[in-house]
Amino acid sequence: MEKQRILKEAQIIASQFSFWMVSGNIAHLYGAVYETSKQKFIIEVKFDETFPHAPPQIILHQEIKDLLGDINLDKIKNWTPDSRVVDIIKELKDKIQSALSGTAKIVEDLGPIQPPVEKLEEYITPDYSKYPAEEISLQQDSFITPDYYEEEKPKEESFQSPKPEMQSFTEEAFTMPLEVITELGLIQMEYPIDQKEKNKADINVYLTITLEKTFIIEIDFNNYPEKPIITFPEEVINLLGEPKKVLNLLKKWNSKSPPHIVELIREIENKLFFVKDIEVQFKKISGEYQAEPIEGNISKLNVHLLTYGFKEYDLEVDISKYPNPPVLHYSPELNSLIQISPSKLDSINSWIPKQSEVVDILREISWLVDKNSRVNFEINLLKGGIDELQFDAFTNTINLKMKGKMKTENIIFEFQAILPPNYPMNPPELKVLNEFEDKIHEPIKKKLETSIQQFFDDWTPFTYLIDLFNTISKKIFEVSVISCVICHQIQCPDGACKLPIASADDNQCRTECPYCERLYHKHCWDQTISSFGKCGFCLKTPPPHMMP
Repeated sequence: MEKQRILKEAQIIASQFSFWMVSGNIAHLYGAVYETSKQKFIIEVKFDETFPHAPPQIILHQEIKDLLGDINLDKIKNWTPDSRVVDIIKELKDKIQSALSGTAKIVEDLGPIQPPVEKLEEYITPDYSKYPAEEISLQQDSFITPDYYEEEKPKEESFQSPKPEMQSFTEEAFTMPLEVITELGLIQMEYPIDQKEKNKADINVYLTITLEKTFIIEIDFNNYPEKPIITFPEEVINLLGEPKKVLNLLKKWNSKSPPHIVELIREIENKLFFVKDIEVQFKKISGEYQAEPIEGNISKLNVHLLTYGFKEYDLEVDISKYPNPPVLHYSPELNSLIQISPSKLDSINSWIPKQSEVVDILREISWLVDKNSRVNFEINLLKGGIDELQFDAFTNTINLKMKGKMKTENIIFEFQAILPPNYPMNPPELKVLNEFEDKIHEPIKKKLETSIQQFFDDWTPFTYLIDLFNTISKKIFEVSVISCVICHQIQCPDGACKLPIASADDNQCRTECPYCERLYHKHCWDQTISSFGKCGFCLKTPPPHMMP
């Protein structure tokens, strides 16, 4: 069926005769071919799939049949694809006028005829009950309800999108201009609508974008071809903006050559089509994170991220610009924790339209939340045992100092740990910042660096910074231990003792000269004083209480 050709024929007919559409169906016209003060001669024109290769079906109402009987029209008999339907109607009108003229002549010859007792009723609306059931079904299925409406909806879905009852057009409806009537018919061919006021071109259009979402758009085009008044619901305004700012056809409207209203509706539908993509993105997000839509805005979600200690951080995700990156709004707590703006996220900087997904951005933020929460937890642990510690969250750098013991008691060991972006998957970069002036201390530095490297060789994501610096503290103690001034050994040579000269847990064997402060194993001190009576280093006699 060539709908544009039918529309053109209907416009020509309506410009010369009083015709209108039945139930808004442009392929079914109803009107008066000719009328007198007492009578209307009505026909119906039905276009089917064979038009224009075959003429339309012309249905004569009883008044014409009573006047003309069975007639054959030349315009139908000699029809070609280039013929005009209005010529058929004109031929029929001529035959009616001719027949009425002949009847008037007979009446003059016979004298006045008394009118019938019952007044002839004026026919106003088509009597739809007279149509066979199959004809009504054809009108509804082929011309009123768009075919896609049933095809796209899976049978198992329980969702029912609004499907307003179509209005029947009365003769009063066609006091509206032909242009308005035509626009109404074109809309009904593609979209389900209802009229806010009966017989007015002020309608609600139902745009079903997904099985879960239908938008109701209000359009008033009573003054067509002047610019129509279009009203979006709030959720559509949040998505697209105001109609006069976002609809190109509306911005470029020309009353002398206006677009069809149905073209405006198609533009709105195309702009709303991305709602399907939004639903897909929302489902992927909800599959991994706790999230809920923000009331009154179908493109925004509140997402909740959980981390150590089940602490919750919130952010708002706006996907209205999809397939471009979403707009993110951190809560103050989240912003303070991760300290990186959305524009600097790797997943946003590497975004590829129609390929990248919003959930990838949330994964990166969630990783930053977990990482920074763990780092904060670890820094607090370190501060509990190390007094001089500084942490720069912006550069993820830790600077700390540890005081030496015994042999290194005059040294402050300085360390710098730089956490990698993927910490704790990889270990930190650790440096010993000391520049030792005394050559005797260089072996200490080398031993520390060797111990640190051995620790990193065994690193896992479950290793903590506190473990690293506990290891360093023990190594500092080991390299700081002083050997005995007599035997030059750490452990006591007494087979019954074997304790070190110094120990972190005070389980040790040690005696100190009160004059030179040199350290001896107790066993070595007793032997030296018993043999010489003096300190083997300063050669001074110890006080009586230190004599063996």
